[in-house]
Amino acid sequence: MFHVIEELKVVTSLIFLIYISMLDVKYREVDLKVWFIFGIMAATLNLAEFVISNISLDFILKLAISALSALSIGGLAYYLDLFGGADFFAILTLAIMHPWHPFKPLFELKLSLPFILSVLVNSLISSLIIPLMNIVRNLSHLSLMFKLRAPRRYKIAYMFLGFPVTIEKYLEMKFTYPLIIYKEAQNGELETTYRLSFSIVEEHYEHQDVLRKLVERGLLRYGDVIWVTQGIPLLVFITFGYIISLVFGDVILCLLLTHVLKVPAC
Repeated sequence: MFHVIEELKVVTSLIFLIYISMLDVKYREVDLKVWFIFGIMAATLNLAEFVISNISLDFILKLAISALSALSIGGLAYYLDLFGGADFFAILTLAIMHPWHPFKPLFELKLSLPFILSVLVNSLISSLIIPLMNIVRNLSHLSLMFKLRAPRRYKIAYMFLGFPVTIEKYLEMKFTYPLIIYKEAQNGELETTYRLSFSIVEEHYEHQDVLRKLVERGLLRYGDVIWVTQGIPLLVFITFGYIISLVFGDVILCLLLTHVLKVPAC
């Protein structure tokens, strides 16, 4: 019966993760009711597992460690504007749903860690595909990078973090944020500020309104090129990390520790 409940947990988590990933891609937000339902189901399945399988206090200890790990890491990421509220709730709910690995994975550390840590590591690694895609795309835009009047460190960072588009094209984009901020100074001239990130509370349409007004005032043109970065739908990568962890476990950490650092950790 224990294995049946674990399988139900996995199926439930996959259904919710796929659903919220679709919402994240389309709207970049998830209704709180979704997390309430997901959390209730996680608590119910855990209670059933505890009662039916007659698990000892070890279950409660592992659940507490898993939840505290998610609260501390997710809370810190949220405080630093690295996570949105939906990302934090996803991590916390998964930590409650899976205090330990539901199945024996292909790769497993000798030191047993909460399953949610494996999910977080694999999510982070899978999200690196974004900067890799950016640099491949930007190889055909090197001339635009060299023309950019920004400090060298910004030019290098922009190759990984963003890509160039015309203002006209940017005005049609969603969930995309400028890495170059323009504003009109008191003397009527154009001020330029370079940055490497954006706040999670920013709205793309507010930046678009500013650029549209600057074009109307003749300070910029629709054909001018700016560098932008996309808001990453992190729930998609959390879903990828969850699936990778289910099948392969701590594959990234095992390969890193065993083959790179030469530590027999797996």
